[in-house]
Amino acid sequence: MNTPRAAKPAWNDTVAESGRLRIRHKRRDDALDDYRWRRDPELAQFDGGTPLAASFSEFLRQVEQDLGFADHRRRMFALETPEGLHFGNIMYYNVDAERDSAELGISVAVAAYRGQGLGADAMVTFVRYLWQTLPVRELYLHTLDWNERARRCFQRAGFEETARVVRGEQVFLRMEAKREWWLLWEMEGRFAPPARTPSASEAEVRPS
Repeated sequence: MNTPRAAKPAWNDTVAESGRLRIRHKRRDDALDDYRWRRDPELAQFDGGTPLAASFSEFLRQVEQDLGFADHRRRMFALETPEGLHFGNIMYYNVDAERDSAELGISVAVAAYRGQGLGADAMVTFVRYLWQTLPVRELYLHTLDWNERARRCFQRAGFEETARVVRGEQVFLRMEAKREWWLLWEMEGRFAPPARTPSASEAEVRPS
């Protein structure tokens, strides 16, 4: 059951945020959520993979090893609400200095948080952070061709489809964002949050 869990107070480990979410460094306390999500068949299907088979103790050892060893080629971050509820993860990996590129991945693991635009918000917030901190000019990702919701999410975040990639019996769409174009779109306001529309009750009490 993918129930969000409030994170324990910690030092300010937030790396980027919007009005709706925070992106922070991973903690050992995230391991239980991550283990449950990695064993979820539905989430594994979204990634084109299979559920995790390792025991929790084995998984925790790997988490502790990853937290203790900084790898500039890959890093995972937690997604949480402003109230501190951990609802997913986002990461970069396959950093390639020669190609000036890195691959991205995201999982909105808690079902209650899907379909609200949080994935696109997280991607925009993360990409903005990466352009400032990661020395690359291209970011790319892969999503299954049948996952229309994910495709629309990534398009809203400034990624464009560039190729179809066949892996076994599955077809993935490769989507890319170029630094110069993305920052230009940012200047033009393409990634600004939508204006809030007053509710009917608010409109009724607004003075004429």
